[in-house]
Amino acid sequence: MELSELIESVDILDYISQYTDFTEKNGEYWALSPLKEENTPSFSVRREENAFYDFSSGVGGNVLTFIRHYHKCGYAEAIQKLKEYAGFNGVVASHKKLSVVEVAKRFSKPKKAAKTGKTAPLADDYMERYEKRADKLAAWLSEGISEASLIKFQIYYDQFSNRLVYPIRSIDGKIINIGGRTLDPHWKEKGLRKYTYFKPWGELNTIYGLAENMETIREKREIILFEGCKSVLLMDSWGIRNAGAILTSHLNPNQMKILIQLGCKVVFALDKEVNIRDDYNIRRLKQFVKVEYIWDRWNLLDEKDAPVDKGFEVWKKLYEGRYSWT
Repeated sequence: MELSELIESVDILDYISQYTDFTEKNGEYWALSPLKEENTPSFSVRREENAFYDFSSGVGGNVLTFIRHYHKCGYAEAIQKLKEYAGFNGVVASHKKLSVVEVAKRFSKPKKAAKTGKTAPLADDYMERYEKRADKLAAWLSEGISEASLIKFQIYYDQFSNRLVYPIRSIDGKIINIGGRTLDPHWKEKGLRKYTYFKPWGELNTIYGLAENMETIREKREIILFEGCKSVLLMDSWGIRNAGAILTSHLNPNQMKILIQLGCKVVFALDKEVNIRDDYNIRRLKQFVKVEYIWDRWNLLDEKDAPVDKGFEVWKKLYEGRYSWT
């Protein structure tokens, strides 16, 4: 295989999406630079040209150029990294399992998905292409998540990316994205993202766990919202099945509309460092539904903890002492 063929075999947007989040604007994808710290997105990818340009550092080129600069490695090492990512051993394709990152290439309609958060659903049996590896799922079992909850939320293992992967569903239960959490203990040193959502979108047009927990949420007339999926799984393991996750630290307009339509009480249980009173869309939301929130006035949590991270008894105290935002 020629080097040019290897480079062309990899979608540059999919590759760089491992390290930063993109938003589509008029056919061009923009993100905060993964090569240089910045506050305003100045990193551009043109998917059709399979090329990038970083205005903050002045670096641009193809995916091989990106690998060399991001990993600070030489030409030969960069080619090897590209081969490993593409699944080639020498000149022969060596893997048949579809990498979770390939979801974006096969199923996305970039312009519509990035602008509206809407996307064509994946097949109902899509998760079956990944593995149920007891030795890998043990990482979450050891944190208190039950086997029943892993099964309910379809947690699998993606060998190619060494991540636990899980479906992200629309309100009607269709799989619209795949999330992944790395199992590499050295992810920071290697510059990997801890959590990755593999299908590019603009604003997420769903709430994780809502489809799975809808019946209980409607019965209780309450939804408890966390940042991450693991909090939802842990709550489910404790028998609390009216939880969801916004998959970030702020509520977006699409999610706000979903909650207004749902019409029930919303309890925000975001990480300790997040002040929901600074969130514009939560301030808007409380005009339409009752909003309550967890606030750690007893200092039971560490700075970056989710309210469930210290166990059930701490969660129970935080929940019972929640505040109402009127």
